Amino acid sequence: MLLCSCSDYGFHDGEDTKVDTGDPGVPGDTVEEAWDLEEAWGSDIVFFGDTSGSMTEELQTLGDQVTEFIGHLDDFTQDWQLLAVTGPDGCGINGVLTPDTSDYAALFAEAILTSPGIDEVDEWGLYNAAMAVELGDSGECNDGFMRDNTMLSVVFISDEDDNSPGWDSGDDEYWQAYVDEIVAHKGSEEAVALSAVAGPVPDGCEGAEPGYGYSPAVEATGGEFLSICDPWYDELEVLAEVATRREVFELSNIPVESTITVAVNDHVRTGDWEYDSVLNAVRFTAHHPQSGDEVLIRYEIAE
Repeated sequence: MLLCSCSDYGFHDGEDTKVDTGDPGVPGDTVEEAWDLEEAWGSDIVFFGDTSGSMTEELQTLGDQVTEFIGHLDDFTQDWQLLAVTGPDGCGINGVLTPDTSDYAALFAEAILTSPGIDEVDEWGLYNAAMAVELGDSGECNDGFMRDNTMLSVVFISDEDDNSPGWDSGDDEYWQAYVDEIVAHKGSEEAVALSAVAGPVPDGCEGAEPGYGYSPAVEATGGEFLSICDPWYDELEVLAEVATRREVFELSNIPVESTITVAVNDHVRTGDWEYDSVLNAVRFTAHHPQSGDEVLIRYEIAE
């Protein structure tokens, strides 16, 4: 029996998950699941800036280049929000910035250089970002930042490793709790990507320590890691693309892995995706779907 996208699974309209309109199927059935990544898919972006003294030049560069970043972002979506966070209270300095904010670039440039005033907390990247996300609901300091049907992108920029509480506990996976907190508040792993501009792991580079903490968090969420010792400002398009793309597509049934086929805009894709059995999802490893794309995944339901 074939359950096609036109009957039991339909392309969604304005949602970031599938619409399930009928029988999910039984083992042995072949099903199709479809996603319509409408053009209105927006992007909510947190920039965490390490404001320790050695970072002044890098943060100034980020502030100077924010209009170029937005120019790249506009190629994918004009529905974006920016939040500049530097301290553990998680509140975006100068508020939530949008295309309608007058002088948003100047406000962002000022904000990303604003120190929290306590040296010990200006390198708590994961902690500060998690707080920013948590405080994005109605009535909180980042009111309006956390929206439905958007991609949540977090970009860390630091020349040291993450020093969030737990980093020195001896637990090499301390970072996972912060990632889990961010994902839980967003409500969907497929709508979260963490990226970093930091020292490459494991050796770092001249003037920068290896970005431990950031590196595995980026890998776990399918973000991008740029070396702070390279001209990272020439790769802002990469960060903009991450902020709008979809990497993970969760399935409604356990598939027979060998039967999975994936198509984007009616073109069958091979070699640039994999099945993630932990998430029960198809994860794109390259050429990620973007706003406006249609994704169709067909598979046989496993026993």
